[in-house]
Amino acid sequence: MAEFGWSPEPITANAKAYGIAAAIAGSTYDTNLATRKQFLGSLGSWHTLDPGYDLESDQQDALEGKLNELNRRVVVPKSDWDAQAINDMTVTAKVDGDVLVDYDHLSPQPGSLDELITDGYHLVTTNVLATYVGRDNASYQERYAVSVQVLCGGTTPTAGSSQTPADCKLIRFFPETRK
Repeated sequence: MAEFGWSPEPITANAKAYGIAAAIAGSTYDTNLATRKQFLGSLGSWHTLDPGYDLESDQQDALEGKLNELNRRVVVPKSDWDAQAINDMTVTAKVDGDVLVDYDHLSPQPGSLDELITDGYHLVTTNVLATYVGRDNASYQERYAVSVQVLCGGTTPTAGSSQTPADCKLIRFFPETRK
């Protein structure tokens, strides 16, 4: 993955560590080394089927919906990617501030997340500082929040990896937070 300018997917059962890595991965790419379609494919491999749906066909439909959402509302639009590519843009992201996990968020009512957490679902939110560097070292930075839903346990490992079903995988990015 690094050869394309992407962050590698971690192999971990730690929801916070995985969530941070996913948030960073969604904003780390090099338009000189890969196309937007390749980048979407890489981020897509971080996703897993959601066992919250009973039928496999429903799990597949939900996954397809999350990947479409990733394409339409999370990763920069194709026109922006193309403009960045013309300027040889590389984007790197890092955590910039607090990381919120599950009940660290202000909105949940006490006990409201207990069943989800028991089932392995976690909500992770972090502020990200993305640094854009282009031709002639022209650069700028952008700050925004990224939230992801992570499932730890009961996941579908990435083919060819050393992941196990006990490891964390991505259920979805929440596009509402990316500005």
